[in-house]
Amino acid sequence: MKRLATALCLIAAPSLASADVLALKAGAAAWMADASAPGFDAGQEQQLSLTAAFEHPIPIIPNVKVRYWDYAEKDGPVPLELSTLDAILYYEILDNPAIDLDLGVSATNFQDGRAPGQRSFEGWLPQLYGTVRVPLVGTGFGVYGEATATNWDDTSAYDVEAGLDYTLDMPVLDLSLRLGYRQVENDFDDFDDYSGRMEFSGWSLGLLVDL
Repeated sequence: MKRLATALCLIAAPSLASADVLALKAGAAAWMADASAPGFDAGQEQQLSLTAAFEHPIPIIPNVKVRYWDYAEKDGPVPLELSTLDAILYYEILDNPAIDLDLGVSATNFQDGRAPGQRSFEGWLPQLYGTVRVPLVGTGFGVYGEATATNWDDTSAYDVEAGLDYTLDMPVLDLSLRLGYRQVENDFDDFDDYSGRMEFSGWSLGLLVDL
């Protein structure tokens, strides 16, 4: 937790970069996720992932992002439902033609309506958050990565996505198409009285709108 506290102090430093103007961002992605948990191993299921962000030019105040995704498999021998909601505060550390880098923290809600062989559970975990994009100059393409990660009270979790995007610069908005691979692993230890591991992975195809 000392490392988490240090990261929080660094994120709060007033010298961090900020957006030049107000901006709204929204995105949606279809995620072909394979899932596994104790006593459960499913094939690919198409899941929905949503995101929205608000950025502003005030250096001290962080930008805000919300991310949501869920996995639901009700037809198998062991039903599984898991959803996560990330409430993210972040700063633009770098924003230039060579690289975009955001760092911050997330309060993440995990909720399982049908934990395999056990009752449902729900709770919050603090996480570190980061996203990076490196444009391929002169092409419209870029390489991106986004992640949350935590190790809190013996429970660990991470959510990592990386891939390639293509951005269309339009008069009113920027439109980005994304193809990436997403890996999620949650290792719960007495989290709302639930202990167990859940893993999700698969290709993701998404659309991001920047107003």
